[in-house]
Amino acid sequence: MKAAVATKYGGPEVLEIRDLPRPIPGEGQILARVRAIGLNFADLFARMGVYPHTPPAPFVPGLEFSGEVIACGAGAARFTPGERVMGYSRHGSHAEFVVLSEAYAAAVPPGMGYPEAAAFLATGLTAYHGLIRLANLRPAERLLVHAAAGGVGLASVQLARALGAEVIGTAGSEEKVALARKEGADHVINYRRQDFEKEVQRITGGDGVDVIMDSIGGEVYRKSWRLLAPMGRYVLFGVSAVTGEGGINRLKAARVFGQMPPVFPPSLISANKALFGFNLGTLRGKEGYFREAMEELLAWYGRGGIRPLIGRTFPFGQIVEAHRYLQLRRSVGKVVVLFEEQ
Repeated sequence: MKAAVATKYGGPEVLEIRDLPRPIPGEGQILARVRAIGLNFADLFARMGVYPHTPPAPFVPGLEFSGEVIACGAGAARFTPGERVMGYSRHGSHAEFVVLSEAYAAAVPPGMGYPEAAAFLATGLTAYHGLIRLANLRPAERLLVHAAAGGVGLASVQLARALGAEVIGTAGSEEKVALARKEGADHVINYRRQDFEKEVQRITGGDGVDVIMDSIGGEVYRKSWRLLAPMGRYVLFGVSAVTGEGGINRLKAARVFGQMPPVFPPSLISANKALFGFNLGTLRGKEGYFREAMEELLAWYGRGGIRPLIGRTFPFGQIVEAHRYLQLRRSVGKVVVLFEEQ
């Protein structure tokens, strides 16, 4: 099978398409033919060797995909060969075939194509977990979403609007501002032209926001923390500010982390604030939760509360370019890599 292999940790150029043996499903696993790959910042961080559970190089990255079941291992009974699925594979989906636990797969709803299915699960689960399970966002509360025109950002905007919250988004271009507003954000700030901290203070009359979804970190975290109102919940699920065109620059990373002031736990008590951190890609031993969350997410999709939005597709032969495109933050919506035209 064809697979994109991270030959070592580093920038997009370390990916190399190679011929590898087709994997064999073990107990409780399914083997799926990959039709589309949803690209995530988690894939970039895995390629760079940032995450603690990243396999040693060389390895095949890839967090999510859509395709059809080819075979089922012993004890795997949820799916049958030929059934269309989307999956959360953690690693390995940058390939024609992938093996994963059946607990991390869901049936593709009727009417949803492979590209849309590949763009749905990881971003949707991230928004769902952060907003609903952790922050418990309520109607009429104010939400600040950073990178509001990205995959998770748009999913967060959609879910928050469905919940009846007031949504403030930040984005880095007028095109992205327009898209976030079209998808339901009440206010969108172009952070390249405006100081988002001052704008949020103006929009809220100095009251701040109840919930923050932040995948950027660095100075964005420092300024946003000051915007969190009493009883506010800050959800930090990434530090994409450390990335550039290539791999991780240690000096840049040190500067970014230095911009994030440490939290003194007793200060949270008097400030009535909460800080949540999560990374679904490194979460272990939560198969039951993932299955339940996927079912609830698909229910939100069925009600029209959330839908995948693809900004650009690449053929598999251009997966290096796809990684570079996402890493440079050129994307609007989700970036999807296709094995064939769908």
